[in-house]
Amino acid sequence: MSTARASFLSAPRCISQTITFADFTESSNNTPETVNLTEKLPAKAIVLQRWLTLNTAFSGGGLSTCTADLGWSGGAADADGWYDGENVFTGATAGIKAVPSTPGARIAGSACDVDDAIRTVGLKLIPDAGHNLAAMTAGSISVNVIYVIEAADDLIKP
Repeated sequence: MSTARASFLSAPRCISQTITFADFTESSNNTPETVNLTEKLPAKAIVLQRWLTLNTAFSGGGLSTCTADLGWSGGAADADGWYDGENVFTGATAGIKAVPSTPGARIAGSACDVDDAIRTVGLKLIPDAGHNLAAMTAGSISVNVIYVIEAADDLIKP
């Protein structure tokens, strides 16, 4: 009798969550804050695509700039692995924020590798010096992550 291992992929799944200015409570000036998505990427997840949709630009509280990072923690963590310094302040164009245009940088390396660990997706906002995120009065952004799960099955052959 021999055993062979076969890998299968699940149907695509999506994590989608809208985060608003009210979710940020950091009241120290010039201090970034990360809001983690409620749903986590399960172990063995392979990320196929991710994107941010800016619904309403972040503003208020004296802010003069505000940028966003999107990444993950757990396993091979990278807090800005998907977006780094994306403008989400007043004047930023609403809608889907561009994904990296460098062909190899779209989803590469640990951004899409199968990871045995559960990963938490986090959106970090970074205010300008002298202002804090808790003072914001507007802003809404949606985070979307499409993934599949790798599953292995042991096939026993006579």
